[in-house]
Amino acid sequence: MPFVLLAVVVIHILLLHEFGSNNPIGVDFYPDTAPFTPYYASKDLYAVVLFFIVFGIFLYFAPNLLGHPDNYIPANPLVTPNHIVPEWYFLPFYAILRSVPSKLGGVIAFVGAIVLLAFVPVLLEGEIRSLKYRLFSTPLFFLFVLICLTLG
Repeated sequence: MPFVLLAVVVIHILLLHEFGSNNPIGVDFYPDTAPFTPYYASKDLYAVVLFFIVFGIFLYFAPNLLGHPDNYIPANPLVTPNHIVPEWYFLPFYAILRSVPSKLGGVIAFVGAIVLLAFVPVLLEGEIRSLKYRLFSTPLFFLFVLICLTLG
């Protein structure tokens, strides 16, 4: 999976470099495009550096900050733990699996939640791609964030 993600990112950057990007508000009435270099390259470099600074702070100064206390109990091979907790990045998917009573239904809901994200670009087709001019986009976005935080 990491190699697939890396390939998608490389293809995305190559396409941005080749064709540029539309204007920031997403309206195609003006055919001007922003060049990849230096505009998007500098923005991407800034985001990568900022990410690695925050990642380095967690890695070097607080490596156990996001860990759950139950995961630090020494393992006892003779006793099965009553409460097994996944790491924080798996908690939304764990909540989906636990909320459906049947195992097959939980797996279908789990896979459905991931597949649903693949249809987002199809749902957002149109002349105006910016969420700024769509009436229900902002409340639905914040509902999505709230659901993710609740499941997490």
